Amino acid sequence: MTLWTRILRLVSGEARSQIARLDDPAASVDAAYRTQLEVVDEVRGHLVDLLTARKRLEMQLTSYERSGAQASAVEAFRAEIEELRVREDGLAAAADELRRRADALRAERDMTRARVAAAKAGIAAHGAIAELTPEHAEIRTLLEDARERTLALQARAAALAELVARDANPPPRAEATVDRDALTPPPDRR
Repeated sequence: MTLWTRILRLVSGEARSQIARLDDPAASVDAAYRTQLEVVDEVRGHLVDLLTARKRLEMQLTSYERSGAQASAVEAFRAEIEELRVREDGLAAAADELRRRADALRAERDMTRARVAAAKAGIAAHGAIAELTPEHAEIRTLLEDARERTLALQARAAALAELVARDANPPPRAEATVDRDALTPPPDRR
C-alpha cells in the first residue's frame, strides 16, 4: 500500500466520520466532550510543569540558604516562588472550571444520547403504526402476493370441481331409434 493510498484512506475516513457526526447529534456532543477533555488534560499538564518549576526553585532556594548566599538573591527566589504559587492557583482554578465544563458536557452528551434514542424509538414506533417503514412495504407486498396466489388456487379448485362434476354426471343421450326394417335388405324380387 502506497503512502498516497494511506493518506487518501485517512482523509476519506475522517470525512465519513464528519458526515456521520453531522447526522448524529450525540456524536457531535461526544466530539465536543472529547475536545474539552483534551483541553483539561493540556491545562493539567501545564499545571504539573508549573508545580515542577516551583518545586525546583524551592530546592534551589534551600541550597542557596545553606550556602549562605546574599539575602537579595534569596529574597528574589522567594518572590519568584510566590509568583509561581499565584500562577499555580490561577491555573488550578482554570483547570477546575474546565473540568466542571467537561462534566457538564458529559451530562449533555448523555442527555443527547437519550433524546436521540427516544426520538429514533418514536420514529420506529410511529412508522410501524403508520406502516411507512420498508418492512411494512415488504409485508404489504407479501400479503398481496399471497392473496393473489390464494385466489388463483381457489379458481383452479373450482374449475377442477366443475370438471369432476361434469364427468360424474354426463348429460343424458338421446336414444337413437333404429328402423329395423330399414336395416334389413329388401327381398329379392326377381
